[in-house]
Amino acid sequence: MLDSFGRQINYLRFSVTDRCDLRCRYCMPKDTVFYDKKDMLSLENLKKLSSSLIKIGIKKIRITGGEPLVRKDLLKFINHLYNYKRKNILNEITLTTNGTLLEKYANELFKNGIERINVSIDSLIPQKYSFITNGGKLEKVLNGLDLIKKLGMKVKINVVLIKNFNEDEIISITNWAGINNFDLSFIEIMPLGEIEYSRKEQYYPVSVAKDKIKNSLGLIKSSYKTNGPSEYYKTNKYNAVVGFISPISNHFCESCNRIRITSNGILYSCLGHEDSVDLKPFLGKTNSFELLKKIKESIIK
Repeated sequence: MLDSFGRQINYLRFSVTDRCDLRCRYCMPKDTVFYDKKDMLSLENLKKLSSSLIKIGIKKIRITGGEPLVRKDLLKFINHLYNYKRKNILNEITLTTNGTLLEKYANELFKNGIERINVSIDSLIPQKYSFITNGGKLEKVLNGLDLIKKLGMKVKINVVLIKNFNEDEIISITNWAGINNFDLSFIEIMPLGEIEYSRKEQYYPVSVAKDKIKNSLGLIKSSYKTNGPSEYYKTNKYNAVVGFISPISNHFCESCNRIRITSNGILYSCLGHEDSVDLKPFLGKTNSFELLKKIKESIIK
């Protein structure tokens, strides 16, 4: 599937829920209003949508949330995708998670073809982790990471940089990730949209984090590439890669190959714009022709 710029669109970010078991202070205010459950995509609709997208060329699916593992029927959906992966129709199924439920689901995820997992951790100090997540238990996440590491799944740690919160942990987190052979990405908080705390006051540039790591551990540009926005490096000390994501200064439009679908069935053909199409009206029809046509139109335009 080629879009109007000639880019091959083969990567889907699929949100399966807007719910989360944490309330991170920069992400989800305590008074967040969630979708009505009746508006959420059912398991059958998740299957139908993913099958249609695979049919038109999607090769990689990243499952996201909210926190995807709070969805009770998630493993049934992953098993559906795994049937395509086993037939070499789908290349990869990945998961982005806060990690709190990994210990519970790690074995089933591994059995159903999940080989790579992104885990969000913004501090390795239990008290700070509890503060930023409004009560999360770091120990649960670390136990889950130990298990998926033993199973052989590849791990990438995502760290949102927050001024006056975790800039003092940049080196210790890099060392910890390197020792465990976890890839790592430092991400700038978007200084837009005010919530409980001012995001402008929380903003900490990745360029400063990069300089800190370079001065302490050395940085060598890595040949490792994804179609995402990270610039990847290796330190002089570890084999794992370190990435830096700057949503403000680092645009990656020319190499973008992804679309996203929300848990209530809205397709966004661009991650940076709000142009969208509601796919729900086309999901109840027995013939998938109109659904496929609508998806293609939204990508090509």
